[in-house]
Amino acid sequence: MQSNDFPPPILAASDPLKHVLDHPLWVLDNGWWVLSNHVVMLCVAAVVCLAVFIPLSAKYRSGSLVPTGSRNFFEVILLYLRNDVAKPLLHQYTDFYMPMLWTMFFFIWTVNLLGLIPFDLITGKLLGLGHEGHGIYGTATSNVYVTGTLALVTFIVVQASGILRNGIGGWLHHFLGGAPWWLFPVMIPVEFLGMVIKPFSLATRLFANMTAGHLLLAVVLSFTATIGASFGYLGSLGIGLIVIPAGVAIMCLELFVATLQAYLFTFLTALFISQMLPHAHDHKNDHSDAHNVAHDKTARAH
Repeated sequence: MQSNDFPPPILAASDPLKHVLDHPLWVLDNGWWVLSNHVVMLCVAAVVCLAVFIPLSAKYRSGSLVPTGSRNFFEVILLYLRNDVAKPLLHQYTDFYMPMLWTMFFFIWTVNLLGLIPFDLITGKLLGLGHEGHGIYGTATSNVYVTGTLALVTFIVVQASGILRNGIGGWLHHFLGGAPWWLFPVMIPVEFLGMVIKPFSLATRLFANMTAGHLLLAVVLSFTATIGASFGYLGSLGIGLIVIPAGVAIMCLELFVATLQAYLFTFLTALFISQMLPHAHDHKNDHSDAHNVAHDKTARAH
């Protein structure tokens, strides 16, 4: 039996990149994409976040401070991000940055989770929407332009925080790192590279992890078409007994990775911000240590 004898749903799995790459929905005559799958999924994620958190916050503003139902679930996450992730790093500046950090976590998490839902079965197979009928679906965070934009937001916030909290002079001073003047030609390029590499690593980590997971799942599912092309439907059925449990296990792993990557992006953003902030408690501890040393010296002198 030739591979052409198989129905389109089986052949569709033979190219795993179709399930990972973005597809255009509206293209201009000059070839520029105006709208794509990932843009639509970003908009859907934004709508989902607004639909969840606007009513949630409205209840707190109305004076209903005791969480009930789904508010318990979200409050646990909100408090964990604030008290256990951000506060040990940001200290007295925690509440100033929490709206951004909360928004970043839940938006990335929502985008990641929406990418695990096979919307293409509805929008493509049933409604015939999308690029050549492939449907409207996908994980927008598997697009390096999306993760690069998120990392650019982090970069701007980090550098703006450094200037806001330390002034231009203090922000420029961090490039020197307290090194002697003759190390300036080395320290300044190294610090500048570090400033650029941090957001680059954020964008690459999120992009690579979300792309790899979907690509692995698509490759595993494509085994049915590969085996079927050689051994027929019985071969596809046999390999399916292995592929389906493996696909379920990978999906469970993808759920974990989707959450972990949202957490890591948020945690590292808070960490990078904290590196640019003045920490008054450090100076207080230094002053206290100096005072104790002076007191000990005075006691020994007497």
